[in-house]
Amino acid sequence: MKILLFLVSIFLSQFILSAGEFNCGSIKCDNYEADVSDKASLQRGLSTYMNYCYGCHSLKYSRYKRVAEDLLIPIEMYENNLIYDDSKIGDLMEISLSKSDAINWLGAYPPDLTLEARLRRPDWIYTYLRNYYPDSSRPYGVNNRVYQNVNMPHVLEDMQNSLTKLEYDRVIYDLTNFMTYVADPSAEQRKRVGTYVLLFLVIFTAFAYMTYREFKKDLK
Repeated sequence: MKILLFLVSIFLSQFILSAGEFNCGSIKCDNYEADVSDKASLQRGLSTYMNYCYGCHSLKYSRYKRVAEDLLIPIEMYENNLIYDDSKIGDLMEISLSKSDAINWLGAYPPDLTLEARLRRPDWIYTYLRNYYPDSSRPYGVNNRVYQNVNMPHVLEDMQNSLTKLEYDRVIYDLTNFMTYVADPSAEQRKRVGTYVLLFLVIFTAFAYMTYREFKKDLK
């Protein structure tokens, strides 16, 4: 009995801890639901990422060609507009910023963000990007309600100041949606395959049951 109670207490403690991890720092996460089937949203998110984030944050576990094909972007258009160095379309999405230069200029090497949506959760990213605020005590003049004292500038500040709240939220939605896709680019394919598998199992079970009934008749 004591062992059973001990195991139950461990299970409940793990449940409580995991639930706490869903919070966004000291505030509640904003409601966010990704839709990686929305190609237009993913394309807009990719554009924002490449223009505002990619200078410092690589996507080194993804390839340009895979992203272009998944997001239905013609290869030539992608090469002409979204590859900013001499990288080839089949290359991994590495950045040209070296580690030594990053440390000298920024004080640290910015992390790769390929798997950030799996590490942090999409709602965390969405909330984080919407919660910068002015703070003159910080090196870049901004702070963040989700990640207090983060050493990252608000790279979208000029955009935010030029857009309405609704327009800016849409930009952040698309950017987060793209990061959700790039963290697990096969998710949509797995869902489609899963649907076919379930359909097959339903049909197979129906035929198996009818076959069983026929055998049962013969046994009588």
